[in-house]
Amino acid sequence: MMIYTYESRVRYSEIGEDADMTLFSLFNNFQDCCTFHGEDAGVGLRHNTEQRRGWVIANVQSVISRMPRFGERLRITTWAEGFRGMIAHRNFSMENDQGELLAEAATDWIFMDLDTRKPIRIPEEQVNAYGLYPEKKLSCEMGGRKVRIPAGGTAEKAFLIQEHHLDTNGHVNNAQYIRMAVPYLPPEFKVHRLRVEYRKQAMLGDTVIPRHVEAEDGKTCFVELAGGDGEAFFVGEYTE
Repeated sequence: MMIYTYESRVRYSEIGEDADMTLFSLFNNFQDCCTFHGEDAGVGLRHNTEQRRGWVIANVQSVISRMPRFGERLRITTWAEGFRGMIAHRNFSMENDQGELLAEAATDWIFMDLDTRKPIRIPEEQVNAYGLYPEKKLSCEMGGRKVRIPAGGTAEKAFLIQEHHLDTNGHVNNAQYIRMAVPYLPPEFKVHRLRVEYRKQAMLGDTVIPRHVEAEDGKTCFVELAGGDGEAFFVGEYTE
């Protein structure tokens, strides 16, 4: 099961006011694809939960040619590029049924002990189930894994993590951070490149303090979602 693909169609529930898929929904499709991959490979949610193991995302680098449109038929594909110790490198692509490449992403995932919430070495069972396909390359350079947010900018009103932000691992779902950051982008900002780094897990009831900084060129916006202690949960670099 080296390369895994599932087909979908852009739903009304996935679009914004412009009838295009939202950034949140796009990354939910990538997330759904890799979870379906795990299920069909025999190492999915139920299996990992029974073993008290799970995957936590560390970073995402993505290029979006254009957002899918309402009703458009899609093919979402994922594959494992490599495994190293506690980290898995997984790539994604999204194209329509005409073969047009809409979006791609490179991601790193950390294999975790759900009881201790500490990283552990990826077992051979997982590696063998997913297989490796390092020869399949993304179409362009995705950018670095580390996101450095400039100093200054604007701090916004704090909010609390609610139950609807959480996933089965008991922390905030990775796509939810992307959704939380979108309101702090400039009006009419169209994201074509995105790099995000997940630094710490946010849990139910945690305080989140947003901060955003616009680059001088006006084409890049940084968003940080930090805890009450000042440590960042999430840092994103959004580029038009």
